[in-house]
This record gives sequence, structure tokens and C-alpha cells, in this order.
Amino acid sequence: MKTNIAVAESPENVVPLAIVPKPKPAQRKQRFRVIEFRNHTGSKSWRVDGYKLDGSRVRENYADPKTAQCRRIELECEALKQPLDNAVRATKLSEDALRVAEFAMLKLGDDWARLPDAVDYWLKAGGKTIPTDSPRIDDAVGQYLDWLKKSPLREVTRNNRRFQMDVFRNSVPNVRLSEATPEFVEKFLDGRKVSPATQNFYKKMLSVFFSWCIERPRRWINSNPCREIRIDLGEQKQPAVLTVEQCRSLLCAAERHAGGVMVPYLSVCLFAGLRPTEAQRLDWAQVNLDDGEIRLDPAQTKTGRGRIVKICDTLAAWLRAHQGQPFYPSGWRKEFNTVKKAAGIKKWVPDAMRHTSISHYFRKTGSYGFCAERFGNSEAVIKNHYQGRVSSEETKAFYAIMPGKGASIS
Repeated sequence: MKTNIAVAESPENVVPLAIVPKPKPAQRKQRFRVIEFRNHTGSKSWRVDGYKLDGSRVRENYADPKTAQCRRIELECEALKQPLDNAVRATKLSEDALRVAEFAMLKLGDDWARLPDAVDYWLKAGGKTIPTDSPRIDDAVGQYLDWLKKSPLREVTRNNRRFQMDVFRNSVPNVRLSEATPEFVEKFLDGRKVSPATQNFYKKMLSVFFSWCIERPRRWINSNPCREIRIDLGEQKQPAVLTVEQCRSLLCAAERHAGGVMVPYLSVCLFAGLRPTEAQRLDWAQVNLDDGEIRLDPAQTKTGRGRIVKICDTLAAWLRAHQGQPFYPSGWRKEFNTVKKAAGIKKWVPDAMRHTSISHYFRKTGSYGFCAERFGNSEAVIKNHYQGRVSSEETKAFYAIMPGKGASIS
């Protein structure tokens, strides 16, 4: 059967009178769909509904349509067996957030699965509130030293801290203060070729500095890295204690030297157990011989807490015999060295007189509480260091050392 088609006369203008449209390709039927519906409470939800390749049905409800569509696409990709590395996944993260997450996981390497643990640790360390503009070590130490100049601390304390902080600042990289982790501080301490006791002293100084950085108005960091550092001090040596004969010789030499100028200092150290710095700051206005008390002000003590020290009969005798002599005479160091040499003591241990005083007082009273209150220590320190250091006979002889005729023993 012939079909007649009319065309224009010129060949170049041949145009068919009817064009049959090209059939559209059949669209693939989606396995999953998103259905909008209302819950019995009246709220609106979006349900992802469909069947997996294994025939199991999926019916998952979501509170917003975007999350539902993302889940639908994810399920479709699984059905198509799309490679996992390039698969489209449901997520609420923005593009920037995804990049940050990828970067964090790359830094963790094979331990990427522990990213939640790392985040928990960071949050517990106060990471959310760590200032992003935390100063660097050099700047922070500089501001701390400026503060020290105006602080009410004693001059010797300020000088010690200034020296320690200069050592720290010159020994570590100039990182931001927020990067000073416990490991950072431990590396500095390990680099100091000093004894464990000296390392512990450095740690204490640094702990004071970091605590200052935490305080208002600075708030440069939220935690003190020194709190997590433990230094093994090893077996502690027992405090050095002078013998009764050494005590007698020391006081005898002091009585004979320069009119007894060193006697008040030595007597309060031996029989009241004052620390060297406490004795040096003592004034006669704080000594009440009538009531038998020495009053130490907070600014004079190591702990910053004032205390009352009872004057025993032996100390009262020595103080009355040399009343008015200064507790810290001019040329103190030279005078003290002369007295020690005259007493035949060649090797001097710092705080030896205080250790001697505490040991004898504990033997005399047998009370941890009385000793802790009198000497400004804890009961644990008394128990660990001063219990059983001297005998009852030695204590009796110690308190029998009286002034006059070269410190005779009564």
C-alpha cells in the first residue's frame, strides 16, 4: 500500500508533513519512596518505605523530609551495589563539617574508629571552652613575672619563682599555652639533669604558674597539666637530727661568741622548732615570756598560716638570758658560720635544728596532733619522719641544756 507524502517543490525545502515523536526510554522503578503522613499526636513525619534485595521491608520514620530523602538515596545505592568509597550516604553534616571530619580521621590513621574517644577526652579536658587566642609560653611567662613584681609574696619567694620560670621559658618551644600538655611538661622535667626531689620542686613551681593562668581574669587554659604528673621520689631519707652533744656545743659556742649575738636565733630553732626563715623574721614584740608564747604571723610562715608556739622552760631560760639580742643580727651568715666552726660541726644539713626539735618534742609528748599544730606540719609528716628518731634519755638531756657557763647541762 502506497502512502502519498506532499513535499515542497525545491529539494532543499523538503519538510515532512508529520513527525512521529521518538519514544522515551522506560524509567527505572524506584525500590524506595518517601511518604508523608501524620502521627496520632498530630505531628508530621516522613516515612521511607520499600523492599531490599533480600525481600526484607524497610519502614523508617523521620522528622524532616531531607533526612528521609537522604536515607532513601542511601538505600537505593545499596540496592544498586554502588562501591562504598563513592556511595551517597545519609548525613546531616554540612560540606565544611564533612571536610573537618575527614581531616580528623586522616590524622588518626588506622585508629580512626577511636575518634569518638578522642572527642570525649577533649571535652572532659574542657576543650569546648579553651580560648582560641591562648597566649604563647613566652608571653604568658612574661605577664606572670610582671605580676610577681607587684605580688604580696616575700622577696625570696618572688626571686625563686622568677628564676624557675626563666629556666622553663628558655628550655621549651614557644607554643601556645593551651598546647602545654602533661607530656609537654614531663619532657621539660626529664630534660633537667637533677634529682627527683628537684624535679618535684620544678613541678610545683610550674603548677603554681599554670594555676595562675587558669584564674580570672585570664582564663587562658582550663586545666593544670601538672596535676597528671607523678614523680617517683624513691626512698626518702630520714631528716638529719643533731645529737645532744652537738646541740650543747652549738649553744656553748654561740654564748661565747660576740656577746651571744646568735643565741636567740639558735634557741628558737632548737627548742621551738622554727624554720630558719621564720626565726629570721621574728621580732621580740611577738615573744610573750609572761604567757609563754611566740606568735607567728601568716606572712612569716612557710604555709602562709599563722600559729602560736608554746615556750618550754628550756627556751624561756635561753630567751631571758639574752633578751633584746636580735633574732637576725647583722652579718648573720658570717656569724653563724663562725659558731658552727667553733662547735666542731663541719657538715651542716639545712633545717637540722628544726628536725631535732620536732623529734624531741614528739618523744616528749607522743602526740601527732600536738606536733602538727606546734610545728605547722601535717600529722602524716610527723608520723613518717619524726617518730622514734631519738630516745627518752636523749630527750631528757636535750631539754636539760641550760644557759650560763658555756651552755652546761643541768
